Amino acid sequence: MTELAGAIGGAALAWLALFQLLLAGGAPLGHLAWGGAQRVLPTSLRIASFAVALLAVLGAIALAQAGGLLSPLLPPTWLPWLLWGFVGLFGLSFVGNMATSSRLERLHGAPLTVVIASCSLWLALSGG
Repeated sequence: MTELAGAIGGAALAWLALFQLLLAGGAPLGHLAWGGAQRVLPTSLRIASFAVALLAVLGAIALAQAGGLLSPLLPPTWLPWLLWGFVGLFGLSFVGNMATSSRLERLHGAPLTVVIASCSLWLALSGG
C-alpha cells in the first residue's frame, strides 16, 4: 500500500508541476487555478505558478522516495517533515479550492489536493 501511495501521490504532484509550468509559461488554463478569473495569468501569478511547480517537483520526489519507488535523493530525515508539510499544505489547498467561485477550478483542484494530501498522510503515518 505504501508503494501505491507513493506512486499515486507522486503522479498527482508530477501533474501539478506540469500544470503549474504550463500556467507559468502563459498557457490559457488560468480558469482552472488562482481563483479562475483569468485565462492567461498575469506576471505575478505566473511567477507564483513557477514556485508551486518547484514545490510540486520536490513533493513528487519526496512521495516517490517515501513509497520506496525512488532511490534516496533527499535526506531521509527530511521525509517526515516534508510529508506532514504536504498534508497540511494540500489540506489547506483543498479548502481554498472548495471555496473558489470557479466551478472548473473546484472540479480540477479539489480532487487533486485530496489525492495529494491523502497519499502524503498515508506515507507520513507509515513512517515516511
